[in-house]
Amino acid sequence: MALTNTELSEWLQKQIGQTLDIRKGELTDSRNEISDMDQIMLHLDDVLVRRTNHPDDYVADEELVLKGHGTTYTEEGNVPLPQDAYEIPLLGEITIQKEQDGLKVHTDRAVYTIGTRKEQ
Repeated sequence: MALTNTELSEWLQKQIGQTLDIRKGELTDSRNEISDMDQIMLHLDDVLVRRTNHPDDYVADEELVLKGHGTTYTEEGNVPLPQDAYEIPLLGEITIQKEQDGLKVHTDRAVYTIGTRKEQ
């Protein structure tokens, strides 16, 4: 089921106080394959949509900002999120799908799978 940007924001608002498991797969130039995969764990404190007016087409007009403490896990190592925020640029054609445990957001540059972390 496809969702709108507003529904994405509303779903994330409901997750405030939870720990999110975000998996970001960067797309290749052909946009058919994932070239790099990162995992982010973020304790969500707030959600906002930031609008920019940038002359460069490479910069998104809107980005989803997830505020909270978190860590990025990459092949090169683990690093804390800068400025306690994670940004998802909403660039190009965006599709948002509800999945069993969360959402999948597909942009022109990346695929984000967002779910809540199950506490052990």
